[in-house]
Amino acid sequence: MSNILKRGSSMPTVSVLTKNDQEQIVSSGEYEVQKDQILFDQLDAQGVKLPHGCLAGSCGSCRMIVTEGSELLSPPGAIESDTIGNLKMSNAKKYPSDCDLRLSCRVKVIGDGKISILPG
Repeated sequence: MSNILKRGSSMPTVSVLTKNDQEQIVSSGEYEVQKDQILFDQLDAQGVKLPHGCLAGSCGSCRMIVTEGSELLSPPGAIESDTIGNLKMSNAKKYPSDCDLRLSCRVKVIGDGKISILPG
């Protein structure tokens, strides 16, 4: 599947962000995804290599900061909430309480629109 957006498409899009050598946030691509599917799986199938470990929500390796479109994502379940809580407690400087931290292996896209994520 191409990462080039099709005009008139009603599929949700995810913009994957990265940091360049100067620590500036830049886009590394936009990808169409299916609703009600795990975000990690959707991006992996399109060749996007996100950090991951257990893929069960307990290690937190697949964490990502949602910078846009968090309302288009499924609410966190118990496992994801616990893992995110632990990550925020142990890394308060990197992930302040108002940071929208999610796990790509647990979250599903549930609405149409644009979502932007910063892995890490």
